[in-house]
This record gives sequence, C-alpha cells and structure tokens, in this order.
Amino acid sequence: MTTQSTHETTGTAASNAALVRALIDEFGRGDLTAVASHFAPDAVWDLPGRGVLAGRYAGPDAIVGFLARAFELSGGTLRLEVLDILGSDRGAAHVQRVSAEHDGRRLDCVEILHHDIVDGQIVRTHHRPDPYAIDAFFG
Repeated sequence: MTTQSTHETTGTAASNAALVRALIDEFGRGDLTAVASHFAPDAVWDLPGRGVLAGRYAGPDAIVGFLARAFELSGGTLRLEVLDILGSDRGAAHVQRVSAEHDGRRLDCVEILHHDIVDGQIVRTHHRPDPYAIDAFFG
C-alpha cells in the first residue's frame, strides 16, 4: 500500500537536499528551535518498531520532543553521520549512521529516512532504522 501526501510538492532537488542537510546540522548542534522550523504545522514523523521511541509524532513540537528524548536516552552521546543525501522535487532521502554509547549499551546502525517536502517545509518523514538495534539500545 502506498501513502501519498495530500500536499503539492515544490522545490528543487538541490533545495530539498539542502533543507535536510540543514536539519541534520542543526540537530547536531542542539538547535532544536531551528530543527522545528523545518516542519510544517501538520508534519508527521513515522518511526516503526516496538521500543519506547517507536510511534507516530505529529507536529513540530512532538517531532522535536521525540528527537530530544532520543538524545536524552542516549545520555547525550547520540551522533549522526550523514552517508548520503538524495534530493528530488518531491523531497529528500538521507542515509545516516547512528551511534551512541550509554549505560554499557552501544548503538551503531545505518538508517534511511525519506522526507516529503512542500513549500520548503517537511510534511512527512518516513524513518526506517534497524529496529533490532534501536529497540535493544533504547529499550
């Protein structure tokens, strides 16, 4: 089954990839206000799994809250290394290595995220991690 956004898509491959690059850089600096500004008011972030972080987050505040909680649960050690960003006129996808070490647990996995972007804002993020690694680390 395919989920299609009800929003029209705009932007260029380069501008959409640049938006995702900015989002990741701002998260790395801990600038959650800037991170929130990249999400539309009705944005949705979907993270599958069974762990404490799995779920559907709706709106910039909930999305930023989820990101902040992941950082907190990692004891502040959560790091993202961008491996690739691919942009199109519909949005951008990125591949990242996620690492963290906390309370004797270690996380090191590769994730794929796709962001639907409309009018310069993310309207939906499909986050596809290694669910076993994420659930084992975060619980």
